Order: sequence, then C-alpha cells, then structure tokens
Amino acid sequence: MSKPNTKAGRLWVSTLLMVFAGAAHATPVRTTLYFTTYNGGGPDVWKTTATYAGNGTAGNGTFSPGTATNIAITPGADGIVLNPNNKRLLVGGQGTGQIYQVNPNNGAYTALNAGMNAYEVTVDPNNDVVWGGGSEGGAVTFTSVPINPPGGAPTVATAHMASGAPISITHLTFAPGQAAGTAFYTSGGDGGGGSFGTIDLATGLVTPIFTNVQYAHGMVYDPFTGDLIISGGNELAQINPTTDAVVSTGLFGTDVLDQGAVDGNGNLYWADNNGNLLYVNYSTTKLIGSPSNFVSNNFYMSQLDDFAPLVGAGGTNNHTTVPEPATLALMGLGFAGLSWARRRKS
Repeated sequence: MSKPNTKAGRLWVSTLLMVFAGAAHATPVRTTLYFTTYNGGGPDVWKTTATYAGNGTAGNGTFSPGTATNIAITPGADGIVLNPNNKRLLVGGQGTGQIYQVNPNNGAYTALNAGMNAYEVTVDPNNDVVWGGGSEGGAVTFTSVPINPPGGAPTVATAHMASGAPISITHLTFAPGQAAGTAFYTSGGDGGGGSFGTIDLATGLVTPIFTNVQYAHGMVYDPFTGDLIISGGNELAQINPTTDAVVSTGLFGTDVLDQGAVDGNGNLYWADNNGNLLYVNYSTTKLIGSPSNFVSNNFYMSQLDDFAPLVGAGGTNNHTTVPEPATLALMGLGFAGLSWARRRKS
C-alpha cells in the first residue's frame, strides 16, 4: 500500500479555504432602511433595500439603493425610530405637537401627544419612552412620551446651561457606560454649527464638550467602533464617548447631513436634506473619515430627512447578508476538497 499524499491534500484544502475566505469578505450587504422625507402632509414615511457589493475599500464595488416604497402619509414627519414593544415606527411630527406611531405593514397610524413640536426622536434604553427634541422648531424644550404602552401624558422639560441660559436640544443618544439618567446631546441646525455634550435628563442641565462645531445635529452610537458618529453640514465626526476624543472626521461633498444609521458591522447610511444618500463602508479601517473607505454619495430622493437606526434602542435590526452564487459554489468546492483529502488519507 503506497503512502498517501497528505501534503498535497492539505495544500488543496488550504488553497480553497483561502479563496473562500476572500470571497466571503466580498459577500453583498443588503439592508432594509426606513426613512422620512420632510414634506408633511404628503408621502413622508418610506422604506427601501440598499445593497453594497465589494470589499469595502475605496473604489471597489458598487452601492445600489433600491426604489423607495411609501409606507404612510402623516401630517408631519422628521425623526424615525422603532418602538421595540410593538414593532411600530415612531415618527417625529414636526410642527403638529405629535409623535406618530405607524404600522409599517399597512401605513395606519395613531397620534401620541408630545406636549410640544417634536422633530428628531430617540428610544430610551429602558424602552419605556421616546425622547423628542424641538430645536428644529426653535424650542428650548425636550420631551419624553410613554411607549410601553403607547400614549399617556408627556413630560416636557427645558434644557439649560449651568448659567441658567436655555439651550435647544436637537438629538439625544445613549451610549454604554453612561450614568443612569444622562445622554449625549446635539444642538445645531442641519447645516452645522452648534454644540455637543451631555445632558442630565431629570434636571435639563447640559454640559458642553465641544461648541461651535459643524457636526452638531444628527448622532448615533456605533457598536462596531464603540464610538459616537455625529453629523452636521457636510461633516461626519467619530468621537470616543469615554474620553471625548475626536477619533476621525470626514467631509462629504456639499451635503446637509441630517440623521443616519449604522448597522454595527461597519456600514453607514446617512440622509442629506439635498436628497443625497451617503453610504460609507468603514469595516476595514474603523475610521469614518479614512480615505481608504468605500464611499457612495449620490442623489436618491428629494427632501430626504432621517434614517431610522438599525441597531440599539429603537433599531429596526433589518441587516442581512446574502451569499453570492459564486460564494456558494466555492463552499461546495471547499467541502469537496475536504472530502477528497480524507479519502486520500484513508
């Protein structure tokens, strides 16, 4: 009986697995996005499926947002999140004084009294209330509205500096490790310019970390990097929530970046009020402003406003990956190679 050529078998399997690993890295990313447009009273709550095929490096691959499907027509629409208790969308009602709870399957909605004009919205980590900021309407108040169960009397508070001077709140975001009852805040217009810091939600006292910065409007916590990603004007900033250090920044065209989402795997989707959909794949660099990232920044829809979060409190959690046929074929070859190597050894 001749000695089996186990070295050749191992080489065959190793080669196939290396090829398969490379193909798996290029597996397309398909993401369902829920978003709003700011034409209150017309079609303003939407969803689409966006696909990226590539390896995440600059110039490699293609990003393709699908055709948008209208879900609902509400009297006003701005910020958007998911109520984790009943899987309904929660939409800031702009100047209506309401937050609208929308059934994503049939577009039916009910109004929740916000006690003020609410724009960008955030679900509290305890899933009991949704927070709303009023800065886009000029208010210096912010609100919390019960969502478990939905409805009930809202709690409206005034945000203020240590000096007592009032300050408007645009967006609230929670990060792991924060003291209970506190959140990060932004205070600034879509075009940029304002402050970012922390707020005591019980007293309304804000503590600025950065002032007069362009990135002071939209904000998300990104579990992929452990950082906050903040937007305003045409700038995104990545900030460490523990040290307050600015990790990375990036400028993207002449956009008016409003609110966006991350999927927890290094993919970012951000809405520009001029209609662009900004997509950044930073899965390799972990730096939002790296020139090595794949970036797509093209017109998608007029009056584009906010994307619902994909992960975390209020996240729609619709991220999926679909293997390419070529990848599936390589998997079959890999298994065949393993089987061949076992037979050779026998």
